[in-house]
Amino acid sequence: MKIKFLPYKILIIINFGCFKDSSSINISGVITNPTGKEVVFNYPDTSYRTPINSNGRFNISFQRDSSEYLYFRHGNEATAMYINPGSKISLSIDTEMFDETIEYHYSEESSFLARKYLINEEQDLFGEHLYLKNKEEYHSIINTHENQILLELNNVSNESFKEKEIESIAIYLEQAKTQKEKLSEYTQDELTHLWNKRILDKEYNFYDMLDKTTSNEFELNLSSYQSRLMKILSKIKDPEYKELEKSKIEQSITKWKERRKIYDNMPIDGDESIDFIYPDINGDSISLSTLRGNLVYVDVWATWCGPCIAQMPALKRLQKDYTKKRVTFLSVSVDTDKNSWIKMVTEENLGGLQMWANGWSEITTSYAIFGIPRFMLIDFDGKIISVNAPRPNDDAIRDLLNENLKF
Repeated sequence: MKIKFLPYKILIIINFGCFKDSSSINISGVITNPTGKEVVFNYPDTSYRTPINSNGRFNISFQRDSSEYLYFRHGNEATAMYINPGSKISLSIDTEMFDETIEYHYSEESSFLARKYLINEEQDLFGEHLYLKNKEEYHSIINTHENQILLELNNVSNESFKEKEIESIAIYLEQAKTQKEKLSEYTQDELTHLWNKRILDKEYNFYDMLDKTTSNEFELNLSSYQSRLMKILSKIKDPEYKELEKSKIEQSITKWKERRKIYDNMPIDGDESIDFIYPDINGDSISLSTLRGNLVYVDVWATWCGPCIAQMPALKRLQKDYTKKRVTFLSVSVDTDKNSWIKMVTEENLGGLQMWANGWSEITTSYAIFGIPRFMLIDFDGKIISVNAPRPNDDAIRDLLNENLKF
């Protein structure tokens, strides 16, 4: 290979003219009817946030070395984006019709994702069509759905992004076909029952009610839910199916009553933490109470939990940044497969204290943990700073740590 020497003048241009960082990303935008004071851009490993001004405008710059998917969040709403290094993007959105109004300039990939979301929402392959259409009708809907999305994808010039999306779309449609096949064993009145039950489950969001209702209100909602479930079940003719579903309803009601009791007894911010003791990777038992004198950032996770794994890169960075601070990072796995836990801790070189709880046990009951990951922050004296602390990829956890490290 011959080495070609560039003329001196061209070298000067390269050295002094190309000063812009190719990995720098800038996003500006305007939000109509804002519901919060900031916007957040969530990557799998970290997040970037910036305030919005009185006119609903914001502007943010940050560095990324590769093209990636992320989520743009404001208030309780979020939408997917795809950003390339060096992008300069502007967007606008009205929170009263969040997904229907979002517009991007200079990000054809994000524009496609917004349109894809609306198509998925409109046709909802995992909704009413799945339960109430026959197999032939359903497959026809899938074909129409696929053609519509691929037509939108043709407007994108980024071939690498298109390849990722084609693969993603194929997986999504195959999942829909598989789910339809699983439902083929049910009669039509049973499928109608399952769909009506799903509508009720969406109406009665008991996870949300745990936070937003009193114990009496929760009990009344459970009673109403059970009554309506029994009413739609009464239309079923098959006695065997009917008895099975009745048993499921009773089990569900009992489970939610138990969860409510656990939730009501859960310690809140400012309370003394409830102690727990589990073995570490070496088999030595460690209790939460022995860690007093440091802030303790607790991560309840499992190897099979996708959202838990997604937090690992940000957690590792957080641990590194606070190595010399009075912070103990304590990860408690609820895996029942000990070997899988040991393998991941070892192969991923996970830092901090690693403990094995062997399933949903003492810690999940004491702190009303019904889903993971769950992060908690305990102060120097063992009192709870936050029973539901920000995740590692949220800058808010650094603010919380720094604020409490001052004392």
